[in-house]
Amino acid sequence: MLTPNPVRDRTLAAKYYTDPDVLKKEKELFFNTWQFVGHTQQLANAGDFVTASIFDQNIFLVRGQDNIIRGFYNVCPHRGHQLVEGSGNKRVVTCPYHAWTFGLEGNLRGMQKRDATIAPERSEICLSEVRVDQIVDFLFVNLDPDAKPLAEFAPGLEAQILEHCPNLSELIVEGDVAYGHTYDCEANWKVLLDNYLECHHCGPAHHSFDDMMDIASSKFSLFENYTFQVAPTAMKAENKAFPLDLEHDVTTGHFWFLFPNTVFGQFPGTQGFYASRFDPVTPDLTQRRSLSMTTATPTDPEMSKRAQLRSDWSSNIVSQEDRALCENVQKGLHQRGYIQGWYITDPDAHDISEHAMRHFHDIYLEALEG
Repeated sequence: MLTPNPVRDRTLAAKYYTDPDVLKKEKELFFNTWQFVGHTQQLANAGDFVTASIFDQNIFLVRGQDNIIRGFYNVCPHRGHQLVEGSGNKRVVTCPYHAWTFGLEGNLRGMQKRDATIAPERSEICLSEVRVDQIVDFLFVNLDPDAKPLAEFAPGLEAQILEHCPNLSELIVEGDVAYGHTYDCEANWKVLLDNYLECHHCGPAHHSFDDMMDIASSKFSLFENYTFQVAPTAMKAENKAFPLDLEHDVTTGHFWFLFPNTVFGQFPGTQGFYASRFDPVTPDLTQRRSLSMTTATPTDPEMSKRAQLRSDWSSNIVSQEDRALCENVQKGLHQRGYIQGWYITDPDAHDISEHAMRHFHDIYLEALEG
């Protein structure tokens, strides 16, 4: 575990959140870091594929006949047409433009030609591969062919998740909206992560969340390229957020941030887990996209009812509160009267300390500016 940076007391300057030139530099940061794409359950069978984008770079993941999941740029090497859309299953990948056909391992299988046709040999051509790695069956891609594996980039993260969420491998993918964490926000992507990485605002801004949680007992821990938060509830079955079954539900939340833009969480309430990616669109717009997991069978007869109440609260209350906060901050960052903020840190009061946010900024500045 790392100790907080004791030197810097000023936050990132406003330009890092508003300047289009900064976002241009951040593109390379995103192209050369691990980006969350999905879960192995979405690629359960040979030929199953999913697509994703990192800025203007389109990729797809597919499970081969050899059971290996591979990533490829979603572009035909013949003339550049996109190969697949959305998700689904294919025995082979056929370009819609000229019907060049590729195996699930990326090799060229066939093209239109006749006896006198001059064309390259099939062995000369294959799809451009993208690095793929995973943490507890969550799939990531990296456009840097020389990037460190995730286990070296964030040592100990997978083991830590499994330690605190030992039933994770038993959960099933249920979609993207169970926790209300799929939405667009008119704020910079770092504003959303700053908000995620501190609970200084939880008491003043999240009254129902504050009633359910024991915020004063929360704790943030810092590690190489990631942070970990333990967030116990107040153990109140009835509270202003949503009801808890103290026997069957999660009563202590566990949350991880993986640099630069992925978060994992075991939220209080019915058994489950989520992963989210914060994608910058413009300096003033971020898309948060999530994947949620739940138990294969209910833990008790009332589980689905409580899960729906949590989903409604998450979508309509706390997510809306956070979105409004972040969008208000983004407006403030454009004001001439705001140049740079201050950190509030306290080694014994993690409910108000912002040292996890500062840790994020330290990693960010080193990656962006060296």
